[in-house]
Amino acid sequence: MSDSLTISGGGSVSVATTEMLVSASALHRAASMSRDIAGAVSMVDARLTTNQLVTLGIPTAAALAENDLDCAFAELQSVAQRAERLSSLVRFAAESYGMAEAVSEGLSRRFTAEAAALFGFLFPKHLLVWGATLVGLPILFGFTAAALVTGRQPAELLADKELMAGLNALISDPLFVQTVRLGVMNVDEIVAGASGLPPSLVALLSAAGLIGLSSSAAGVGRLAGVAGMMAETPVALVSRTDTTPVKPAQTVDERAERIPQHTEESPFQVRVEKTSRPGEEDTFEVYIGGTVDFAFGDSAQPFDGSSNVNLAAGQEAAAMKAVLMAMEEAGITAESEVMLNGYSQGGAVAAMIAATGDYNVTGVLSFGGNTGQIPIPVGVDAVLVEHEDDIVPAAGGSQDNQHATIVTREAFGGRQLPEGVLVPAHQLNEYRDTAQLMDIDGSDELQAAIARITPKTYDDASTTVTSYEFERVQP
Repeated sequence: MSDSLTISGGGSVSVATTEMLVSASALHRAASMSRDIAGAVSMVDARLTTNQLVTLGIPTAAALAENDLDCAFAELQSVAQRAERLSSLVRFAAESYGMAEAVSEGLSRRFTAEAAALFGFLFPKHLLVWGATLVGLPILFGFTAAALVTGRQPAELLADKELMAGLNALISDPLFVQTVRLGVMNVDEIVAGASGLPPSLVALLSAAGLIGLSSSAAGVGRLAGVAGMMAETPVALVSRTDTTPVKPAQTVDERAERIPQHTEESPFQVRVEKTSRPGEEDTFEVYIGGTVDFAFGDSAQPFDGSSNVNLAAGQEAAAMKAVLMAMEEAGITAESEVMLNGYSQGGAVAAMIAATGDYNVTGVLSFGGNTGQIPIPVGVDAVLVEHEDDIVPAAGGSQDNQHATIVTREAFGGRQLPEGVLVPAHQLNEYRDTAQLMDIDGSDELQAAIARITPKTYDDASTTVTSYEFERVQP
C-alpha cells in the first residue's frame, strides 16, 4: 500500500513496517497495563481476607469473591506474559528480516563487485560501451529526472503521452530503481578490472570504500573538465528577504513545506530560521531546496547539474558554497547549534555539510536526497526519507548511513502514475504526503526519531526567518 511506511536503521538491524512496530508497542503497553491492573487486584486481595469479610457480616457467598480476585490476578499475569512474548516475537521477526537483508545486501555487493571487475578484466574492449551505459544510468535517469521535475522539461518529450507514460512506468518501477542503485555502485569496479587488477582485489577495494560512486563521479567531472564543462565557480549573494517573525516548525510536514521551491516570483534557494532566547546562544534551522537547472557549465544557477555531479564526487560544489554563505550571512558559527533540512540536491548538501564536521549540526532531515554514499557522522541525529519508486536517491548509490533512521515508502504503490509528470515519486508534494504519514504514525521508534530532531519551544524565545538567492560568479 502507498501509505505504508518502512523503518530501518537508527542503530538497529531491524527492518519493519510501521504497522509491525505499532503492534509491538501496543502489545508492550498491554502487558504493562495488565501488570498494573494485576497489582491493583493483588492490593485489594491483600487487604480483604475471608476472615475480615465474615467479621464484617458480609455473606459467605460474597467472601468467595476473594477466589475470583486470585483467578483474575493469575489471568492478568498470564495475559501480560503472552503480550510481552508476542511483542518480542514481532520485534524478533523485524530484526531477523533486517539481519537477513543486511547479509543479503553484503553478499550481493561483493558478488556484483567481483562480477563487474571480472567483466572489465575479461572484456576491456567493451569497457567504453558498458562504462558509458552504467555511468549514463545515474546521470540520465537520475540527474536528468530531477532536472525535468524541477525545471527544463522538453516540450516535445512531454507532448508524446505514450512515450511519457512508458518512460514513467520504467523509471518508477521499484525494481528498476533498485537496479540503478546497484549499478551506480559498480562503475569503478569495471574500470578497475579493465585496468588489469584481479577481480578479488577489486572486490576488497570496493568493500573497503576505496573505490565507488564518489570516484566514479570524480572521473566524470574530470572528463567534463577536459571538455570545458562542470568547472566549479564561486557564488555571490544576489538578494535576500527582509527578516520576519515566524513560528518554529514542529512537525515533519511543516519542515517539508518550508523547503524553498525556486520560481520566478520566489527565486530563493536557501531559508534560514534563527531562534533567540535571553541568556542563551542562538539556534538555527536551515532549509535547502533541490536542483533548479540541469545545465553543465552554462548556467548562473548554483543548484545545477554540475553541483549534482560534484556533490556525488565529494567535492564542495557551488550549491554547497551557497548554503555555507547563507549560513555565514545568518550568523551561524562553528559553535552554533544548527538543524539542516533538504530536498533532493538540498538533502545531499545537508549531508555533506554534516559530514565535514565543521559545524555543530544537531540533525539532518532529507527528503529524496542522494545521500547514500555521504558519511553523515554517527553523532548527528538523521532522518532520511526515500521513496522506493524515486530514482533520484538511487543515483546516490546504496544507503550506507544505517545509524540514521531511514523511512521508505512506495509513493505510487497501488496508485496510477499521473500524466505529464516525469518521476512523480520525486515530487516534493509526494514527500509531503509521506511527511504527514510520519507525523501521525504510531510507532514509538519513528516518533522518538522525530522528537530528537525537533527543537524545544520556549515562551521567551523568538524566531525569525530570512531567505537567500545566489548566483554563480562566471569567470
